[in-house]
Amino acid sequence: MELQDYYDLIEHSRPKLKFCEWFDEDSNIWNFTRHSHPYIELIYYVEGKGDVEVSGTNVSFSLYDTVIYPAHKEHQDKKVPERRREIICLWIDIPELVFEEPIRLHEQDGELKNAFEMVYRESKREKPIPVLLEYAMKTLLILILREQHEALTGTQLLDCVMEYIKNHYAERITLDELAELEHISTSYLSRKFKERTGMSVITYINDLRIDWSKQYLMASALDINEISYQVGFESPKYFHRVFKKLVGESPASFRRKFKI
Repeated sequence: MELQDYYDLIEHSRPKLKFCEWFDEDSNIWNFTRHSHPYIELIYYVEGKGDVEVSGTNVSFSLYDTVIYPAHKEHQDKKVPERRREIICLWIDIPELVFEEPIRLHEQDGELKNAFEMVYRESKREKPIPVLLEYAMKTLLILILREQHEALTGTQLLDCVMEYIKNHYAERITLDELAELEHISTSYLSRKFKERTGMSVITYINDLRIDWSKQYLMASALDINEISYQVGFESPKYFHRVFKKLVGESPASFRRKFKI
């Protein structure tokens, strides 16, 4: 079917929510046995990463990924001891919508997370409104199909990396972990990142950190060296050098212009 056919199918369907929980792997809800469900299972990775065996194939999932298992598709989650995992998990009964294989999507601008949360919040209300819950499920399913289409046409590459950098700029970020998010090599990541942004990964991160440091310099009384650590630089000396290169003056000179 064409993409519009899927949209029409969802529009005229009556999906029913069979399960909806937000939990981590310490919860007794998490199922590590081989299993399947009579409904489509949708999972959003809020934290962590993991490996799942699906039909004899090992598939890796990570932070901000969305995973969709077709109804009756057997899979088995593997424990990953080094990092805590947290997910939003939904089972949706919509017989008209048939997926042949599992789908894995990277996050794009927080849309999928917001859609998952919309379903979760409405379902957990004391008196959920059926039409609103149905609308939320349809919105999520349509977004998934649209993003799958965009992923297949290549327009989503690096969205997960961009989202991760935006949320973790103040932490230590390596090329290896960014490449792992997209399941690509570091060299391919570097090349595609330069094509998309016009700058290297390190330059992009430093540029973001400097932008945030300006906010601290203008609006706080924090010591300049402390600001350097707050925005993710490992040393004040490196922060001063990068700031002067990008801004054209020292952090102290920049701050004096805004001092009352």
